[in-house]
Amino acid sequence: MGEEEFWEDELILRFEEMIESNENYYFDTNEMEDIIGYYLDIGNLPFAEKALNYANSLHPNLYVFKIKELELLIELHLLKESAELIEELKQYPDQNLDFVIAQAKFWSLKNQHKMSIRFYKMALDAGEEEDYIYHCLGNEYLAIGEIGQALFYFKAALEISMDDEIAFYSCIECFNEIHLHKECIEFLKQIIDYDPYHDVAWFELGMQYMKIKNYKEALNALEFSLAINPKSITGLMQMGTCYEKLNNPEKAIETYIEALEFDDSAAYTHLRIARVYEKMEDFFKALKFYLQSIHEDPQLDLAWIGAAAIYEKLGNLEEARHYTSRALELDSPNLNYRKKLASLNVQLGFLEEALEEYEIILAMESGKFLNSYVFTELLILLGHYEKAILELENSIQKFNRAESYYQLSNCYFLLRDQKRGKENLKLAKEKNSRLFDEMIQKYPILKNSDLLQ
Repeated sequence: MGEEEFWEDELILRFEEMIESNENYYFDTNEMEDIIGYYLDIGNLPFAEKALNYANSLHPNLYVFKIKELELLIELHLLKESAELIEELKQYPDQNLDFVIAQAKFWSLKNQHKMSIRFYKMALDAGEEEDYIYHCLGNEYLAIGEIGQALFYFKAALEISMDDEIAFYSCIECFNEIHLHKECIEFLKQIIDYDPYHDVAWFELGMQYMKIKNYKEALNALEFSLAINPKSITGLMQMGTCYEKLNNPEKAIETYIEALEFDDSAAYTHLRIARVYEKMEDFFKALKFYLQSIHEDPQLDLAWIGAAAIYEKLGNLEEARHYTSRALELDSPNLNYRKKLASLNVQLGFLEEALEEYEIILAMESGKFLNSYVFTELLILLGHYEKAILELENSIQKFNRAESYYQLSNCYFLLRDQKRGKENLKLAKEKNSRLFDEMIQKYPILKNSDLLQ
């Protein structure tokens, strides 16, 4: 601990002791300024307000405490009061750096980011707190979408301190935002030249190589990262991904299994292993790891749906249906899960259940013709011809597809309405006669219509 930090801690302890004992201690103006600043910095606004009130009782009407009051008002988002105090403080001849920065923050809160930038640039002229101001400028430029300018200032902050992690990550974020992956690679190489043991820089270098699909270089970078930090689960997972991309599934599995040694919540790692085995068509091992993933985290819907897919491939439709149903319980808005459950219900002969699922699907995704088409098919299979006709009329109004006219014709013929059956079959063939052979396979009654004689 440095001498400055020691005295700050002593000050804070003394102030808080005074509050607890309900006594009055003396602090000079510099001490009170430091105490208020400390509480503002850590976001303890109630204590900042207590310190400000006590400072004003000891040293009334001082400019320095009016600045602190402005900083507090801004932190509390009291913009009207802040604006009034700014106007008052403008009358003072001594407009110090804190006042300029406070005005920059004020304009930022009002979403006037260009005004905020103007004040932060004025603050830079003081030659103090440059790293902090560079960060603020970077964030303001991010707010108005000028990513290149934001990157410039985050780099400037990093040049002041190469150990500034926030500036480092902000630079990476900017490079990614504007897709400058090759430039980011050069930037990261400079960081690594400065600190060859910067495991995060090596990791991010690997990620950038992955973005440009250079998986061999990505592997090299990730290996360096893991040499420095061998217990990095994220590093191992990304390395496994690289091996997958390089069509080396055995090595990918080996890497994921290594990650399991350090992973306290291993459900997702088991899921990744299962998916690799599934791609290798080793379905029994895939199922083993999907089930292990479910055991690790019963709330992970991806593991349930993965296991369902394996059961379906193995011909066990009942289990596939059970696992799909469980996945859907965990993620009810997921239309793919619901469609899969409906499909399995159809294969198992549970047409009413499939129809119920498609009623929900139609309500959630009414703008897709295929949903309406399948729903109508189910109605026809169940013999609900009148309801099918209503749905088909709506579908024709919305999509005007030939398939719907063929379905409509089929319904009318089944209801012994020869006239409307013929009319709709004629319309269907006019719209798309090439579908006719396919449709008479599905609806044999069309073949026997008088129209075809």
